[in-house]
Amino acid sequence: MKKTLITAGVHGAEIGSVLIAREIKGWVESRDIKAVEVIPEVNLEAVERKQRENPEDGKDLNRIFPGDENGTKSERLARQTFEKAKDFDRLIDLHTYGKNSRCVPYMLTDLNEDYNRNFCEDVGLNNAVQTGGTGGQLFLETSKLGMPSMIIEAGGSEWYRDELEMVKRAVLSLIFNDEFKDEENEVSYYEYYDRIRPESKGYFKPKKEPGDRVDKGEVIGLLAEEGVKAPFSGFILGLKMASEYRPERESVAAIARKEK
Repeated sequence: MKKTLITAGVHGAEIGSVLIAREIKGWVESRDIKAVEVIPEVNLEAVERKQRENPEDGKDLNRIFPGDENGTKSERLARQTFEKAKDFDRLIDLHTYGKNSRCVPYMLTDLNEDYNRNFCEDVGLNNAVQTGGTGGQLFLETSKLGMPSMIIEAGGSEWYRDELEMVKRAVLSLIFNDEFKDEENEVSYYEYYDRIRPESKGYFKPKKEPGDRVDKGEVIGLLAEEGVKAPFSGFILGLKMASEYRPERESVAAIARKEK
């Protein structure tokens, strides 16, 4: 069996992924699977505060890998986690969307590498998306080493059981050789995605759902009663729920398409 590292809680506010990782850890330990390690709360202090950044230095852990052993608390933690990850053959980092938003389950990875595409087929969730390449993320840094690596996004920071249950069963099926697989899924690959960030603030009311397909110019929601239109035709990965929108902190939607 390939040595597999499964992490969660890199962003402390994403409690749903932490809870799913704890459940996966329970299954792994009950079967005494030595080749798999699960770390449900990588950024423990942030998880305890239910906030994205580490409370000691205010840094976003998933922007500073591979870290610095002589740096701040987050930088040291990033280095320790990265060094541990190097001892494994593959990595899955579990995440959710933030507060008042949710997404369909999808695998985010560097699809330019065949080993990551093969990994997507092994995990078998419906949607695989080309990363935008934001630096300092754990899965990107380990992928640079030739290690199959991905983030799995699903649900939101609140508890979206159905989406997260799909992720749990996919990961357990990977570990236990299809024992938990309900059916064979065909993976759809999306070579490009963008987050839609209108400049104005206000109350956002979605008119679509995660998983919907939209045409260019179609209204995906209302921001202060003004229509927010899709900039291109594609597939809605994630969407903000009805709530106040702050452009400096979030997006109203993430839309993917197959062509760049």
